[in-house]
Amino acid sequence: MNLKVRFRRFIAKYLGSLVEFVYLIKFKTIQFKKPPIIILTPGKVGSSSVYYTLKKETTNQVFHIHNFSKAGIEKSVRDHIYSNRKSKPLHLIVSKILRKKLKTYTGKLLIISIIREPISREISSFFQNTDQYKDVLENKKLEIDINIAQKILKEKFETDICNELKEWFDLEIKNNFGIDVFAQKFDYKNKYVISHNNNNHLLLLKMEDLDSVFPIAIKDFLDLDAPLQLQKANLGENKHYAGTYKNIKKSIKLDHNVINQIVNSTFFQNFYLQDKSKVIDKWSKN
Repeated sequence: MNLKVRFRRFIAKYLGSLVEFVYLIKFKTIQFKKPPIIILTPGKVGSSSVYYTLKKETTNQVFHIHNFSKAGIEKSVRDHIYSNRKSKPLHLIVSKILRKKLKTYTGKLLIISIIREPISREISSFFQNTDQYKDVLENKKLEIDINIAQKILKEKFETDICNELKEWFDLEIKNNFGIDVFAQKFDYKNKYVISHNNNNHLLLLKMEDLDSVFPIAIKDFLDLDAPLQLQKANLGENKHYAGTYKNIKKSIKLDHNVINQIVNSTFFQNFYLQDKSKVIDKWSKN
């Protein structure tokens, strides 16, 4: 596992320009005979599983990215380049090229976005991006110092993580495709929402309900003859940091002011209000 991580980091740091050139050539051959599917989500919401399922089971061109706006792409590139990682992840290479490719496309766009309980998502996202802190977080064996990880995470929770999520949806979904996910309350009965704006069509799902809801939601969204079963991918418990990740999920507790800020946010009130007591009980200090 550690060898695989080192190899991936080597490719990203030293061969990033070559990877970008290969993808530029690859995108030139892409034709949209069917509406493209763009899985555009914040990180660590189960989107990899959705991507690999749709790549395998549909004939549409499928793309998996976390930013589509020019400002969002540029900020994320800076965040990675000027961190310990010092390289761009593949999804940002794809984002930049796809944005340019779609400038001349005027047909139907199918966008899928996924949300997740914000505290769980923040912890998972941190571990997915340990490359950005590796110089202070990992030893030579890539083992993560749990005390440093907890310190960094608690600093992250001092920021307004739910406002950041709302800003992400405003920047990446509303500004690009004209669909405001906060304009209506989430459909707690069906557990998914389909919205439209001209040729832009958005399916909004919750990660917590993906296993049960995805088959029916994707059938509805893509007008399929039969449901599609979700195939799991990119699971945290299979990563090199799995042990530390599991321990921190069990042990981390947040101050009441942090919890209150989260549960009173627009994001939480719109999508997770019914889970308020459960979230408070799970993550609050006694």
